[in-house]
Amino acid sequence: MARKVLVFNFFAGIFHRGIPLYVDNLSVALESQGLRVTQFRCPRFLHRQPRWFINLVFVFCEQFVMPLASLAYWRTIHPSNSVSVLSSIFGRPLLIVHDFIPNRRKNKAFAARYIRTTQRIHDCRGGDVAYISRGNQRTARLTHRFMRSRTYLFPNAFFRFAELRSAVAPPRENYVLLCSGWGKNKDLEGALTLYLQSRLYETRSLHILGLQGVGDRVAAFCAMHPELAGRVTVLPKIDDAAVVACYEKAAWVWVHSLQEGFGRSIAEARLCGCRVAAANIPPFREQRDAAVTLYAGLDEFGRAIAACEDSLDHPSMGNPPEQVLLLSEIKRYLQDAG
Repeated sequence: MARKVLVFNFFAGIFHRGIPLYVDNLSVALESQGLRVTQFRCPRFLHRQPRWFINLVFVFCEQFVMPLASLAYWRTIHPSNSVSVLSSIFGRPLLIVHDFIPNRRKNKAFAARYIRTTQRIHDCRGGDVAYISRGNQRTARLTHRFMRSRTYLFPNAFFRFAELRSAVAPPRENYVLLCSGWGKNKDLEGALTLYLQSRLYETRSLHILGLQGVGDRVAAFCAMHPELAGRVTVLPKIDDAAVVACYEKAAWVWVHSLQEGFGRSIAEARLCGCRVAAANIPPFREQRDAAVTLYAGLDEFGRAIAACEDSLDHPSMGNPPEQVLLLSEIKRYLQDAG
């Protein structure tokens, strides 16, 4: 009989990218190894509640409901940087660390304090930990985190994304696809400023993916700069197939960020044969190849634009190596877990 695994994917259905998408791909990998995967998701009737209320329900479910539900499962997986304290003390959950952005002590937000507290207890218990990138793994070693834990690499694997690619890629259109978000680390206004100062708007319109149709900040920025009128489009909440189409039709892809755990958008763009201009930060440097040009500041951004415009054709890299690594690490985790 297949062993059952419960994965805490609370924000699935509320968000369609980020961790929910990561969990969907992880589930494919786990099931390929003979496990039966169930995802613990936020009830649909709560989806339209205020975000602060949903966050409180998240904490309650992770800390109290998950430990009770875990009694019916072989293992539980917590993929959102935090973990159930009760499970860490009395069970054997796997904590997946996406980044260490919340671990800065100067971050006094409730969510950051919550993540730090649960991680600290899990660390003291020597609980199992998986990182999504080698960069995160190195950061943990340098900061002496989880030194007594069994650690693994569970990278983004893009199983579902790779299946949705077109057999014959559609023609490129006259827009650049900016992959962004609402977090401070995404530096949305900084990206828009680069778009303006580089005068990229004169030759390419801008489509922004990751804001799920909420464009207030973008509209406010464009209102202060009339030259951008009609040049910037905030994409609505779209499914995976539509996301793939956005990549495939883009002239090239732009990934701007101040800090990340992993460059999902860079990997997705490369899978769709796109050239990429990306901020010069450590996780993005790990993914640099001939199709990816890194930049820091306006001058280097101009050179990145030129590199992307130089050739709009780049062959798909096929299935990413992260898939092989993930399957190998899951097998090692299963062997260790017994």
